[in-house]
Amino acid sequence: MRAVPSTRTGTSTTGCTERAAESAAPEELLDTEQRPQVFALLERTEPDTGELELFAWGVEVGGSANVFRSDGHVLAHCGSAADAQHMFALIRDVVLAWPKETNRIE
Repeated sequence: MRAVPSTRTGTSTTGCTERAAESAAPEELLDTEQRPQVFALLERTEPDTGELELFAWGVEVGGSANVFRSDGHVLAHCGSAADAQHMFALIRDVVLAWPKETNRIE
């Protein structure tokens, strides 16, 4: 059996593993491809004026996206937010939007 070098982690009094040697900022710890991203599907309700209304919202994580009605019930599970937009575009005039406010890292 081969020995693996230690990674210099310790356990706090709460039982959580902590990095002893370095401290990373939260945005450095999040893999941007795997970080959950909130999106919205907006429906064009008035084609002449371009007025949009919320049809559904969703969360894309890695290689999948869950789409919800405004009351929280699940509408669909798709491969991505773009796939969700394409699927619902078959029955509604929907636009995919990525709200910056909900996708920021602080």
